[in-house]
Amino acid sequence: MSVYERLVCAENSVIAKQRTDMIIAKDIKKMLRALDVESDHKKTGSAKDRKYRRAEVMWPATIQAERGHACLHEEEREVTGIIKDISANGARIDVNGLFFEKNNLLLNIPNLGAVRCDLVWRRGNKIGLQFSEDPKKILEKLQEFIPEFDNTTP
Repeated sequence: MSVYERLVCAENSVIAKQRTDMIIAKDIKKMLRALDVESDHKKTGSAKDRKYRRAEVMWPATIQAERGHACLHEEEREVTGIIKDISANGARIDVNGLFFEKNNLLLNIPNLGAVRCDLVWRRGNKIGLQFSEDPKKILEKLQEFIPEFDNTTP
């Protein structure tokens, strides 16, 4: 093997190691972000601490990082899912895929429109969102689609 061939071989080995290191680093970052989001849930309280009644629904939705705000992964700016329950203050959603953004999110619900929100907890593919908008306005929208929905304490 010539000197040139040995140098090319050595360079390819270095490049392969760098790629492996980058993949491992990405995986570690994803795991750390997931742990960080999981710990957020522990800080948010429980169902008995809720101020607003929740309605069980099965509504399709899309969550996206609001344009103009920094996000962790460009390719993960948007995720679809099913809203399992919703209140004037937030929603629980089963998402299809990973979504690590936490703040400045838009929850797009067909017929209801877009609602600004923040991610407050995550367990696997289930996430909890807290709405940033006035709960009274959201309650009015909810009552249009769920006439029997009231806001008495849970």
